Amino acid sequence: MVFSEPFFLFVFLPLALVVINLSAGRGHNVFILAFSLIFYYWSSGLATLVLVASIVVNWLLGLWLGRSSSKAVLSIGVAFNLLVLCFFKYAFFFSDNILRLVDSVQDNPFLGIVLPIGISFYTFQGVAYLVDIWRKEIPAEKNLLTFAAYLSFFPQLVAGPIVRYKDVIHDYHQPKIHMDNVSAGLSRFAHGLLKKVLIADNAGLVADACFAVPPGELTMADAWLGALAYAIQIYFDFSAYSDMAIGLGLVCGFRFLENFKHPYTSATITDFWRRWHISLSTWFRDYLYIPLGGNRVGRWANLRNLVVVFLVTGLWHGAAWNFVLWGLYHGLFLIGEKLVLAKRAAQLRSFALRIGYMAPVIIIGWVLFRAEDLAHAMVVYSAMFDVTAQSLALSEDVRPLLSSTTLLAMGVGVLAFAMPRDITVGMWLAQRSSIALEWVKLAYVAFAVICGAILALQSDFSPFLYFRF
Repeated sequence: MVFSEPFFLFVFLPLALVVINLSAGRGHNVFILAFSLIFYYWSSGLATLVLVASIVVNWLLGLWLGRSSSKAVLSIGVAFNLLVLCFFKYAFFFSDNILRLVDSVQDNPFLGIVLPIGISFYTFQGVAYLVDIWRKEIPAEKNLLTFAAYLSFFPQLVAGPIVRYKDVIHDYHQPKIHMDNVSAGLSRFAHGLLKKVLIADNAGLVADACFAVPPGELTMADAWLGALAYAIQIYFDFSAYSDMAIGLGLVCGFRFLENFKHPYTSATITDFWRRWHISLSTWFRDYLYIPLGGNRVGRWANLRNLVVVFLVTGLWHGAAWNFVLWGLYHGLFLIGEKLVLAKRAAQLRSFALRIGYMAPVIIIGWVLFRAEDLAHAMVVYSAMFDVTAQSLALSEDVRPLLSSTTLLAMGVGVLAFAMPRDITVGMWLAQRSSIALEWVKLAYVAFAVICGAILALQSDFSPFLYFRF
């Protein structure tokens, strides 16, 4: 079940929101947990047992930490979450590489493991919860139902943002539903829904076609168009999910922190990571980079810490070498900026330098992220820098997709949703309140839901990209 699916839009979501809002009292967290587990079971089946086990173990370890503040208990908790994540996400990857290294013909024993949806997100929330208790930043949650409602909350369970308990603890203990927040949240949800079905899915059609062109037929135009289309797709797909999750959280009485702040307007890679997937980058900052010493250590130790953080960031996104190299790629550019551009950052504010530096760096990097494997990425890179006359034309498989409808949807969508300072219809409506605007918001939400449902029914099923992470 995904947010852009008609069943979710017209059956599950209205029922869940009505029941949760009407129970804004003693039963609030019970109904949140019930609908969240139904949502997750519908999407993941028996993998729900992994989520339930994670909830119970983290809750018990939190109680233990609240009484003892033992570093050994914290280590057990962190190890539990990371081992669960590693078993389901990385066991096949590491064992496969070991088998290849020793030239073994043995079948990989982890071949049949299925990755539970959202495990990368809720295990990180579990780690943050335990560390924050150990740091005395929050008390241990004594009520299992309250903690279970937090760790399983369906709007952000499967693709973030990563929500820390210390940011929402009061919302779970004193739930308050305000009609202004309900209205603003629905507008934000509609904003994300339109971004997904109007822009991301159309850009995805172009990107998929370009990356599917056989190696011998891939032209420079195909490669650059595919990389650009994927850059558009992944931003509007992932930020759309964050918008929808933040909006639904607001409807249910929770205020989640922003996860994106117009990353493609960044002047540097350093600035990009302050704006892209903020909940993940700040998680790595607070729970990995700073514990390693952060910038309080010597210069070279600091650079080592950055490399470690970005290698792990790449690996978090996927169990494949192209993701590891994608993380290293960003880390090396960030280190280069620290060494070379630290005193010249102000000079990188001009539009020309952003286009000349940031745009190609980001777009070229996304090839590693989108490619099937390293070999595929090398094929695309080879085509990107093939300057022969023949390479300037689009291949026959790609040209039909560049219809006026696709280009119009992408163009209008980018202009409408990518403007800086949140000057967009949905965000503007979500941030304002008046009696007259409530009717406008209602019309906007209705338009988005109907438009989203129609487009979802007319096109192939297109799940959110970050579901696989």
